[in-house]
Amino acid sequence: MRHIVIMRHAKAERGEGKPDFERMLETRGVNDAELVGRQLAEAGLVPDVVLCSAARRTRDTFAAMLGHFGGDCLVHVRRNLYEAEIAELREAVRDTRGECVLLVGHNPSVHGLALEFAGADPAAAPLKGGFPTASAAVFTMGFGLDTAKFDRLVTP
Repeated sequence: MRHIVIMRHAKAERGEGKPDFERMLETRGVNDAELVGRQLAEAGLVPDVVLCSAARRTRDTFAAMLGHFGGDCLVHVRRNLYEAEIAELREAVRDTRGECVLLVGHNPSVHGLALEFAGADPAAAPLKGGFPTASAAVFTMGFGLDTAKFDRLVTP
């Protein structure tokens, strides 16, 4: 069974006077990302493929998690995932092969994609209330995106 992990970047600085693309994580954000990385690894959810927005805060989020994953993973840092619409994220996931794919991106699109994958599944109720920073929605999937089934929400 394939796993798709959709994650919102961790808590970033306000970045006053700095371009949005260059905003760094706050200390809390680094700690939260590290904690979620550990929780995913402990659950056996170690990505073999990563799709990461090229924005500083998403790259820093993944970097904070990486120490828990061990081994090798193929990392795609993509500018087009920054400010991507839900359809663009869906296409990126659909076109990615891997047993465990981690997508690290931005709201509102990552939350929208997680809600789309969850559909009307009552088990996905935790997603309905929002998608805080450093949250990771885990889905199991067969061969097509239409087979997505909500597994859990991992939060710091």
